[in-house]
Amino acid sequence: MIPTAQDVVAFLNEELAKRNLPYRVDSIAVLPYVNPMWLANWEAPQLAAAPERDAIDDVIREARWHYPQVLLE
Repeated sequence: MIPTAQDVVAFLNEELAKRNLPYRVDSIAVLPYVNPMWLANWEAPQLAAAPERDAIDDVIREARWHYPQVLLE
């Protein structure tokens, strides 16, 4: 079963809280298809402007490892 965007949002928020970062994600942008190359089909645009790039990039990288492909619902 392919995880949903809600799974990624929950994971991101949990990891951000663990690292004491003040950011939370309400939603992610999901491409309308599952990529056959198993590259991530989602982005977290709410985190794009956050200044703690190293920590946030680590969280996103970890989330993409756990959830490379997601469905919108």
